[in-house]
Amino acid sequence: MSQWADLPKELIESIGKCLDSPVDVLRCRSVCKSWRCYVAVPSFDQEIPYLILKIPQPIRADAILVQSTVCRIEFANQNSNSSSCSMTKGWLTKIGESRYGKLKLQNPLSDKKIRYPLLNLLDTNFTQLSKGFMLKHPSGHPVYGVNKVVLFPISEKHYSKNEIGILAIFHEGKLGYWKYGHDNWTLLDDTNFQYDDIIEYKGQIYVVDTWGKVSWIDSSLKLIQYSPPLFGCGEQKHLVESCGDLYVVDRYLDGKRITWKDYHIFDDVGNNIPIRHRRYRKCNPNAIDFRVHKLDEDWGKWVDVKSLEDRAFVLGVDCNFSISCSDFAGGKGNCIYFTEDDNYLGRGLSNDCIRVFRLEDHSIEKIGALPEYSEVFWPPDTGSEGTNLAQCSLSYFS
Repeated sequence: MSQWADLPKELIESIGKCLDSPVDVLRCRSVCKSWRCYVAVPSFDQEIPYLILKIPQPIRADAILVQSTVCRIEFANQNSNSSSCSMTKGWLTKIGESRYGKLKLQNPLSDKKIRYPLLNLLDTNFTQLSKGFMLKHPSGHPVYGVNKVVLFPISEKHYSKNEIGILAIFHEGKLGYWKYGHDNWTLLDDTNFQYDDIIEYKGQIYVVDTWGKVSWIDSSLKLIQYSPPLFGCGEQKHLVESCGDLYVVDRYLDGKRITWKDYHIFDDVGNNIPIRHRRYRKCNPNAIDFRVHKLDEDWGKWVDVKSLEDRAFVLGVDCNFSISCSDFAGGKGNCIYFTEDDNYLGRGLSNDCIRVFRLEDHSIEKIGALPEYSEVFWPPDTGSEGTNLAQCSLSYFS
């Protein structure tokens, strides 16, 4: 750390001027005290106007592209016997941005805002684990019918220059591309409407369909098969990168997945209402089991995974990722964190929707019933070792 702290002031200031995201500013200023002094804080006095995306049919919505970053958050642990301090093991949280560019903390699975004092960066470190994007209405509700979104091309400079191109899985299986200002979507595969997940992996975009066939998308939007079909018997596939390897998580359900045409829209007394009211009941079947498969790239085959050992997979609303539980203050490995979105779509998920699947016995429990697993999420209890949250600053840049 000392070699970073000893960088010339001018160089640190130059680095700070290259940052155009509040999340990047936060992470940069949390490196050490000298970086905090020399990296300027952007002004958040004025409201930042939304870039409204006129999403064409079949989505047809005025939407904003919302980016969030999943981080491991760590606090300074002051040594009572000396003036030195160390960092505690971390907790999992998600950082999003408000309309004024300020940061907000969210649960990484439910996306519920954490109503808690914000932090003093002198005593806080943030380590980026993953990032994701969602299409939302200006009101904050997710855009109905869009399952997953990634930038294409991956470079964020296109996002900042209003030259947005996105790849999306929508209507429960269609894979399409849309560029800012265009009047139509481009379907990448007009014969297969059963794509389940999309992910960035090793600088490329990969997709998986319901049969477990993984393909990557080249710069001309051509789909190139990357793996043989898995032919797993589960009803929904998820892509996860872990330690440089690609995994498919096969989710088994207790019923048939609903399609776009199967959605029913109700008011409070059970009458059908137009979609524009955006209050609709989503009655998806629940997960009853998971199977994990790792792609052996050398032999081009799938390998069944019986244990994740220290690692845990997190299947989020906007991104999937893996963590090493040894890096966190709580939680246990060899499990999958996921959600059952059996609430009203558009109102967000409640924390009660978070589940834990344990590979050791293939059991599924609500996270509230397993405190030893829920401890991985921030905020922890105020009595957590090494963390005096009562002294947290109300301003994350203070």
